[in-house]
Amino acid sequence: MLKVAILGFGTVGGSVYGRLEKSRKTIEEQIEEPFQITAILVKDRQKDRANLKDVFITTEWEQFKAHQKYDIVFEAIGGIEPAFTYTHYFLEQGIPVISANKKLVAQKGEELEKVATSGGAFYGYEAAVAGAVPIVNALRGTLATTAINQVRGILNGTTNYMLTEMIQKGRSFADVLLEAQQLGYAESDPTDDIESFDAWYKLIILSRLCFGKWADPEQISRFGVSEIENWHVEVASDIGCQVKLVGDSRLEEGEIKGIVSPAFVVNEELLASINGVTNGVVIYGEDIHELAFVGPGAGGAATANSMVEDYLFHKRYKGDRVVIAESNSKESASYDVVFVNQASYGECLHWAEAHSINIIESIPHAEGEAWIVKDAAVDYLHQPVYQLCGDLNKVKSRQHSKVL
Repeated sequence: MLKVAILGFGTVGGSVYGRLEKSRKTIEEQIEEPFQITAILVKDRQKDRANLKDVFITTEWEQFKAHQKYDIVFEAIGGIEPAFTYTHYFLEQGIPVISANKKLVAQKGEELEKVATSGGAFYGYEAAVAGAVPIVNALRGTLATTAINQVRGILNGTTNYMLTEMIQKGRSFADVLLEAQQLGYAESDPTDDIESFDAWYKLIILSRLCFGKWADPEQISRFGVSEIENWHVEVASDIGCQVKLVGDSRLEEGEIKGIVSPAFVVNEELLASINGVTNGVVIYGEDIHELAFVGPGAGGAATANSMVEDYLFHKRYKGDRVVIAESNSKESASYDVVFVNQASYGECLHWAEAHSINIIESIPHAEGEAWIVKDAAVDYLHQPVYQLCGDLNKVKSRQHSKVL
């Protein structure tokens, strides 16, 4: 009899329990033995859990870990502590842990993977990236020896929903943020979403899977969406682009370099069509050209589904992704769209002239001007900057080029 334990019993933990019970017969056929959910560590003992029969429920960690020897633990707590302490303990004991905790995996994953290897356990985190989209185990299993040189994705459903509403319905940032909170897509404190921490954690995890090593977090830049204004969205529409929060990383001279930031995605690109709370991940490689994975990016049921499938994947496949050679991405020009408001225009233009900034296109607007710039470090301008994702030649209304 396989002994199963669950850490945390909120939306995700409760959904894991429901998914295991709903699919009991199929799961037992897959693992070729019966299982029992024997213990759950909860935060609030007073909640009514009368439907949990024959399950040991406690708020005390010492009681939980001493209850019995578990065969698999599902971690659905969130945050760094106490999730790190609990996960470390079980992996050290050789007990597999399946997690949906993106912050923990991104910040402590390298250490926890070493503990898991030493203890002979499996640390699974399929559910930590892109909800129900099976990207992590596709990389670990089906694409285990495929050379990948770049990964790009829309990794946060909350901001993607907000941007979709702003673009398609002309609504303000503040308005759609309030609605996202009312719908349960955004927390009362939406910092992790709108300041891009959530997508940043996920990009760090994806980079580890694609490139076979953990990135230096200092090499993954992060910019939020709070500076997006309506006129930025209007300019994007005028030139045939969609505004998205995009994570993008690649290998450059053996080092992982990446960025999470608002982007102008050319309409012909697949990511431009990813709307609402949906997530999308595209991986690029010499042999595969590009592969896209699209699906629900959040929700208890979607996350629980990924956690259960993660465990079943582990039962079938014991290996891990092997990067047979470092495949550096080919050097190519990078383009950004810089928004200069009327009040700052003179100062920014003077700086651009002094530094010979290559302005490929200038797009006028009543609020200011948008510049498409090539290979330029424009942080000094302190103006909103967007990545340009896609073929520059497919950007509409390009009339001239100029180098200042």
